[in-house]
Amino acid sequence: MAVRPRLPSGLMGATWGLLLAVALGAPAPAAAAPSDGPGAARLARLVAAYDGVRTVTAAFTQETRFAGFPKPRAYAGTVELERPDRMRWDYTQGSAQQVYVNGRTVTVYVPEASQAVESTLTPASDRQVPLQLLADVTRIDRTYDVAAGADADELVLTPKDPGGGAPESVHLWLDPRGLIGRVRLLLPGGSRSDLTFTDVRTNLPIPPGRFDFTAPAGTHRIRADALLPGAGAKPGAAAGNAE
Repeated sequence: MAVRPRLPSGLMGATWGLLLAVALGAPAPAAAAPSDGPGAARLARLVAAYDGVRTVTAAFTQETRFAGFPKPRAYAGTVELERPDRMRWDYTQGSAQQVYVNGRTVTVYVPEASQAVESTLTPASDRQVPLQLLADVTRIDRTYDVAAGADADELVLTPKDPGGGAPESVHLWLDPRGLIGRVRLLLPGGSRSDLTFTDVRTNLPIPPGRFDFTAPAGTHRIRADALLPGAGAKPGAAAGNAE
């Protein structure tokens, strides 16, 4: 009989990190900006920076503020991405977890709980989070209205079709090379996550198998109903089906 265990609260930290991958690993051929103005120029700079990029590696720090919780949660670790749809997040501070994305399959491994939570990304998931950016930065303007932010290197993305768990906005800050240096994701209900990327390197070889999860002996595998619970869910509130 299937059971519905409560997932470790730290899982939400790793999940937020996954959602905030956005354009960090989004190499794409150059394309014309959607319109004139500072926002278009910054988008064109972003697209040009990722032209020809096959892999991205970086260190990251993350601060997540959940609506209704007084203190933010802090995380840190490393991320590896390979176009078009593979990545790995290793959380080393705030939560010892690993997140694997291989195509549409997502696995979050929580060593302290001996659990591996597996989910499949669906078109509904794409609506809830800015995963479109992960595949092709040239498609940003198809899903988001793009505008220049208050800072000289900031882009503000607002969903063209809001609702249904879509973020209220995604803020991207470009580094001097035009790569993503910082991301802010604002969700309905007041939750917010900020990621800062450092030591960003492109086109380094990544060993085969880095994006494949192999469960250690004794790992409890859980099939999640969705990548995320509904917007505004509190940490630890996700649930899944145990095999």
